[in-house]
Amino acid sequence: MVVHIPTWETYSRVFENPFDTLWWFGESYHKKYGQKWPMEGQTPPEGYVYPSIDGIKIACLLAVVLTIARFTFERLIAEPIGRWFGLKHKLGGTPAGPNAKLEAMIMKTRKPSPEQIAAAAKDADMEIREVEVWVRRKQRELMPSKLNKFREALWRLFFYTTVFTYGISVLWNEDFFWKTMLCWVGFPDLTWAVKKSLYYYYLLEGSFYLSLMVSQFMDTKRKDFWEMFIHHIATLALIGGSWFGGCYKVGAIVMVTHDISDVFLESAKVGIYINWKWLANAGFAGFASTWFICRLVLYPTRVVFCALVEGSAAVHNWPVHTLYCSFLIVLQILHIYWFTFIIKLLIKIAAGSDVEKDDRSEDDTPPSSSAEEKKEN
Repeated sequence: MVVHIPTWETYSRVFENPFDTLWWFGESYHKKYGQKWPMEGQTPPEGYVYPSIDGIKIACLLAVVLTIARFTFERLIAEPIGRWFGLKHKLGGTPAGPNAKLEAMIMKTRKPSPEQIAAAAKDADMEIREVEVWVRRKQRELMPSKLNKFREALWRLFFYTTVFTYGISVLWNEDFFWKTMLCWVGFPDLTWAVKKSLYYYYLLEGSFYLSLMVSQFMDTKRKDFWEMFIHHIATLALIGGSWFGGCYKVGAIVMVTHDISDVFLESAKVGIYINWKWLANAGFAGFASTWFICRLVLYPTRVVFCALVEGSAAVHNWPVHTLYCSFLIVLQILHIYWFTFIIKLLIKIAAGSDVEKDDRSEDDTPPSSSAEEKKEN
């Protein structure tokens, strides 16, 4: 079996005709590589659909619907549950009070250095100690409450559980799920028609990541904000590329192997926010286990191997395949990067600590008002 090794010339061919390449389903583009394409108006077999621009339109519309559903779920379901567990929007403590000069500093940096605090104290004609107290109070005010973070986590837990259950039920009886080489049988001429069950799975996943990419700017900010943003872009590129490139079988396996660990991650977060240590610890144990098995073992050995090696003989040096494999590798790099956070938490647990927070969060657990008062006095 010949492995396709991409070159710069291969990448440059992708952009020879930008319009056809970007949409990946222009008839002339596919004919260039000796591939057939179902013309518009052609009826697919019963129970199947052909990829088209309508899929993108529906996914964008569904992303809006999911965003509305999310805020409705958070407000009408997640918030009452959070309040029942005693979570609040306000963090308590003494308010910082208005101060235009200090607020200008805190808007530039949430964690000012001692030099910046000293300069601000001089500019505002205040004692350094007074500025330090004001900064701590303001930082607490700007932190998202546990109720907000609980609402986010419960929504994602609900969605990931739902979509993983649906995805695994769709793929369980598919031969290519167990023997990945079958993903490329008849590629690409016989793989344009997509089962409607897989079509719906793609719509759900694609629209969800579209909504995440936008709502990420409104959610709780974390240390890996830009890494997560790159992850969303890579994921959407993989979903779109596999859909319009006839590689949807591989794409479906990618999605289901990722969703399972997210279910456990959000379970752990929910346990942290409502102070159920058993749920937090169990969720994290499941998260770490499934992350290692699915993303560091099965993903590179089955999914990446399937795309790079098993698919090489079928794609005939198709440039879109090169981009597709590149994004698969980007995801693998991110998997390894995020696993370092998991290792850090595993070390803490081995030292006898419980899982207390998401290690990627910025100041995830603010000081209590009583602790703050002690520091100020």
